[in-house]
Order: sequence, then structure tokens, then C-alpha cells
Amino acid sequence: MPAPRRSRAAMSADTTERLIAAARRQFAEKGFAAVVMDDLCAEVGLTRGALHHHFGGKAGLFSAVVQHLLDAINQALDARYDSHTDPWEGYIDTCLHYYDLLHDPALRRILLQDAPAVLGPRLRELEEASYIGPMVQGLVELQQAGRLRAFDAVAMAHLINGAMGDSGMWVVAQDDPQQAAERVKAALRCLLEGLQL
Repeated sequence: MPAPRRSRAAMSADTTERLIAAARRQFAEKGFAAVVMDDLCAEVGLTRGALHHHFGGKAGLFSAVVQHLLDAINQALDARYDSHTDPWEGYIDTCLHYYDLLHDPALRRILLQDAPAVLGPRLRELEEASYIGPMVQGLVELQQAGRLRAFDAVAMAHLINGAMGDSGMWVVAQDDPQQAAERVKAALRCLLEGLQL
């Protein structure tokens, strides 16, 4: 009996996944500027036309890789939060765990080094959708539970996210990023604990 034919949607999803996986590796190893699209397409056995059809070009593919990384970070942070029974400790630990994720070279190179220059304001939009919403929700729930002082949760989420983004870039630029991460984590815990009632 012949094998069932794959749907067009399944083939499209497979092509997209293959391109994103190869691009993530190459962008992490070489940096955005050094990745050659013809070489990338040849590696996965696809044409340049397939790349343009799915992503519109190199910048579109890079944006998809960034979104893929943000989704992976969110999954890791959600799992970290779910490991706690106390929601406030979970919130703090989830923020601190972000710095542990910076040990991933792909995350450091793609998100912290190349993405701000390549994507510009688009990176802010992606981060807004990925980080700010969950941060605001967590803060509001903790305020409603009587755990935190009264403040504007949206403004506070932007402050926390900005502090984490800037300090993350500082961490990866240090000679000993792991030690720098521990210093930042201790400082961030002090700041967050100041939000409590």
C-alpha cells in the first residue's frame, strides 16, 4: 500500500522548521552579517526561492529565529515558575533564571548582540508580545493577592524588562559572565523585594 502523501501545510511547516534550525545555528556561530543565504539554503537542500517564499529574505528569517528563541525562553521561564508553590518566589526566581539562560551562546549572539541592530524597533515589538504581557499579568495577580504594593503594573513591567535587558547585555560583555550574572541576580532580587507590602 503506498504511503499517504503529506499535505502542503505539513511540507511547508517542515521547510520552515529546517530553515529556522539551520539559521539559528549559523547566526549563532557566525553572526548575522557573515551568514550567506545561498550557503544556508544549500545546507538544508532548498532553493533561495523557498527562503523568500517563507520569510521574504535574510532579515525575515532572522526575525523568525529571534521569535523562536523568545518562545523557547518563555517555555523555560514558564516551567521555572510552575516549579514553585509560592507565586511571589516563583516570580522572583523566574526573573533571576533569565540570567542562567544567557549561558546559551545562541541566545547571547542572536538576541543580545545582533537583534538590536538588525531588527531595530521590531525587536521591541517582539519582546513586548513575549515578555511584557506575562510580566504585567503576574504583577497584577500578586497585587490582587495582597503581596505587592500599589503601582502601575504596566510601567513596572517595562522597568523590570528594561533593567533585565540592559543588565543582560552587560553580563555577556564581561570577562566572567557567570560571576557577573550572580552579581546582577543578587541586585535584581533586592530591587524586586522592594515591591512587597
